[in-house]
Amino acid sequence: MITFSFTKHRRGLRIAVHAAILIVWAVVGAALLALDDVGALPIALWALSGAALLWNVGRRDAGRETLTLTPALLVVRRDVGPLRIQRRFELYRVASVRAVRLSGLLGGRHRVEFRYDGRTRRVGRGLSSREADCIVGLLRRAIHTASEA
Repeated sequence: MITFSFTKHRRGLRIAVHAAILIVWAVVGAALLALDDVGALPIALWALSGAALLWNVGRRDAGRETLTLTPALLVVRRDVGPLRIQRRFELYRVASVRAVRLSGLLGGRHRVEFRYDGRTRRVGRGLSSREADCIVGLLRRAIHTASEA
């Protein structure tokens, strides 16, 4: 079993998680303000949680993506805060593994793409060329070994 962990995470999922948490935070704040006799501790905890949320929104590397390669599976796990999304891909069904250079602000950075069930899957955004090529090579060898079994 081989595991790779990347600390940079997909921006879309990160924004969705923070938006959901911000909505919950605002609802709790409105409920606290609607109460007549609220002590200082609940207000202080609410304000502190808001400050922590703002700090976390500003972090560039909030989240982690982990690839685990077993003899039969590729497991992709994405963590953002307390949320975890995990997908399993059977190696014998994975095809067209390649490293792709990213354009725009991340020019010079790469990600790994592969086809699975007719869809292109993308992992490891922001990798160096060498890192992406290493992962692609390991995946291709594992797919070749799985297809022979």
